Amino acid sequence: MKIWSDSLSDGGRLREEYVFLKPHPTAKAELGKNRNPHFAWGEMPEGTKSLVMIMHDADAPTSRDFVNKVGKTVPYDYPRTEFYHWAVVDLDTKTFIQPGEFSKEVTVHGKPSQVGPRGTRVAINDFTEWYKGNPKMEGTYFGYDGPAPPWNDEKLHTYVFTLYALKEKRFPIEGDFTAKDVLNAMSGIMLDKCSLKGTYSLFPKAR
Repeated sequence: MKIWSDSLSDGGRLREEYVFLKPHPTAKAELGKNRNPHFAWGEMPEGTKSLVMIMHDADAPTSRDFVNKVGKTVPYDYPRTEFYHWAVVDLDTKTFIQPGEFSKEVTVHGKPSQVGPRGTRVAINDFTEWYKGNPKMEGTYFGYDGPAPPWNDEKLHTYVFTLYALKEKRFPIEGDFTAKDVLNAMSGIMLDKCSLKGTYSLFPKAR
């Protein structure tokens, strides 16, 4: 099983076309184009009936103590956790993901529905919790929302796009769900997986 993309090279920097926040010369950051990247795949395991795509940031700070605060930085060795940006289920095995198909722009207060293109369903992503209490941005964020690392984070963030091959045509989950719900529900139906990684930072000296 393999995955590739015309939008990014494995381990390379994600272009600003695909990010939620991009650098700004005076305001530190501004909203980006927030388009989802292209993805294609091949060599599926025998018996594959559908696919799942999950994107997560492997380097999200575990708290907001230093995040986006003037005069402070998030230290390189600060404790990290996962932040889920995208999860889509019921992907057709033969139809690749096109750039901008799942997201064309930032939708302030969040995309309003779990219904995705071509009969797919998308999860509630972690921007929902991140923006809770922020009147300008608060909402339920479904689907793809790209990188938005702290503009003062010393660590270069790694974004992992993982494709899962499943032996079920319709993913066994109902109602609203999160990426973690998807991961928990894959036990016993996943045949294989593969991934691509991209990097991104808003901090000029990130490493």
